[in-house]
Amino acid sequence: MRYSIGLPSCPYCSVAPKDAWVFTEFVVAVPHPSPLASCHLIVAPRRHVAAFYDLDVQEQRMIWDAIAQLCRRIAKSIAVEGFDAGFVDWPAGGQLDFHAYVHLVPRIPGQRVALPRDAEWADLGPQP
Repeated sequence: MRYSIGLPSCPYCSVAPKDAWVFTEFVVAVPHPSPLASCHLIVAPRRHVAAFYDLDVQEQRMIWDAIAQLCRRIAKSIAVEGFDAGFVDWPAGGQLDFHAYVHLVPRIPGQRVALPRDAEWADLGPQP
């Protein structure tokens, strides 16, 4: 099933493939514009939705598969203790064009970051 890109003014709908770490039919992953750590990424569904529960099971699975792939890729390139994933959905203040996304933040040895409060955080643990 192929979905339209979404809103042209949305930063996640308008990503060019050359600017993405992952760009598939279902998922886009891009560097965070103000990273908390090296390799801090935003992982978003390609379909413009305000909540992850608006995604079908296949789309949700593709998000998780992309996150797993990115964790392995990052762990091969820099030293990490693990990863935090922060789910951001449902807009604050009634923002009509909101696009759900996930922060993927590597935990780098000796570096501690304050995770944004606008996300529901999950500890993905250490990676092989």
